[in-house]
Order: sequence, then structure tokens, then C-alpha cells
Amino acid sequence: MAKKNKLTSKIGRYLIEIVIIIIGITLSFALNEWNEKNSEQEEYFEYLENLKQDIKIDSVQMVSDYKSYISISKGADLILRYDDRNRKDSLLNFAMAVDGLSNFIEFLPNNNTFQVLSSTGGFNVFENKDLVKEIVQLYKYDYAFIQMMGKEAHKERRDMLEPYLLKNIVYEDRETFPEIKTDIQALINDRLFRNLCYGYGNSSWSAANAYKRAIKRLRIVDQMIDEELERR
Repeated sequence: MAKKNKLTSKIGRYLIEIVIIIIGITLSFALNEWNEKNSEQEEYFEYLENLKQDIKIDSVQMVSDYKSYISISKGADLILRYDDRNRKDSLLNFAMAVDGLSNFIEFLPNNNTFQVLSSTGGFNVFENKDLVKEIVQLYKYDYAFIQMMGKEAHKERRDMLEPYLLKNIVYEDRETFPEIKTDIQALINDRLFRNLCYGYGNSSWSAANAYKRAIKRLRIVDQMIDEELERR
């Protein structure tokens, strides 16, 4: 009887030790899982902060580029409407519009965080899949569309319009006052010049619309990031 009690006591101790070990292992796994999840959350919010900073920098350039393309488009329209016999626009405005046709605009996105997310699989820590979708649309498609339209406008300006302007426009003193000494009405009547202005004006308008679409999505992404950061 004493032996039986001793054996039962021994088995009881073993069972208690096994239960303690199992509880310890379970707690260890739970703690590791909690640490992992907490680490992923911190990583997630760090990505969001970096994306927000990138977007802030891009938005300044995008708004500036958008305004520049709109200005070019309006300048081209002003040139096409110019009438020396009954003009409403001053010669100075005309000269500035012609000068503005030579402006070079290039969009250089600040996409470092997006590249890191794409190359390292960092998007895996994003629970908000709608946000991921908007971010990918912004960087892979909207930004690419901006660059494509910008390249088309730049090529048209570089290969056709700029050589024409350098050859046919003469200034009194370009450094202090952009007064054109060219026969304006003869310039306006030149069909080639009109076609160049019309084509470049349309290209600039298309580029501006590409920026407009991207800016709209950029603001949506920025707002969604703010909503996610509020959960911290």
C-alpha cells in the first residue's frame, strides 16, 4: 500500500512538472507571438510615417509642375489668339508666354519607401489592403503616367519647338527685359509655328491632367495613412 502511494505521488509530481513545462512553452510561444506582432505594428507605423514624408515632398513638386504645365498651355493659347491689330494682351505677356514654352519640367518622385516595401515584401505587415492598393496605383501607375506624358511633352519641346524658337525669335535684351524684336504678326501667321504651339499646348494640357489625377490619388492615400496612424 505504501509502495502504491509512493508511485502515485511520483506520477503526480511528473504530471505537475509536465503541466508546468507545457504552460511555460505555451506562454513562451504566446510571448514570442505578441513580440512579433508588436514588432510588425511598429514596423508598419514606421513605413506609414516614411510614406507620409515621401508624399509630402512629392506633393510640393507635383503641384508646382501642374501649375507650370497649365501656364504653358495657357501661354500657347494666348499666342494662338494674339492679334497685333486689336490685341487685348500686352506685348510683355506675349513675350513671357513665348519664353515659357522653353521651360523644362521633369518629375522626380521621392519613392524610396515604396521601393523598399516592394523589394522586401514589407507590404505583408499592412492589414489595410485598400491602402496597399491605392499606394501601388499611385506609385506604379499614376507616377508612371506622369513621367510618360512629361517625356512626350519634353520630346516635342526639345525636338521641334525649341529649335524653331532659337532660330526665329530675337530679343532686345533677354536678361533684363524679354522684349521680342521679331515681327510678331508674321510669326503668328507662320503655320508651322502655330502648329507647334497648338501641339505643345495640347501635350502640356495632357501632362497637367496626368498630374491632376495623381494629386487626387495622393491626397486619398495621405488621408488613409492619417487614419491608420490614428490607431497607434
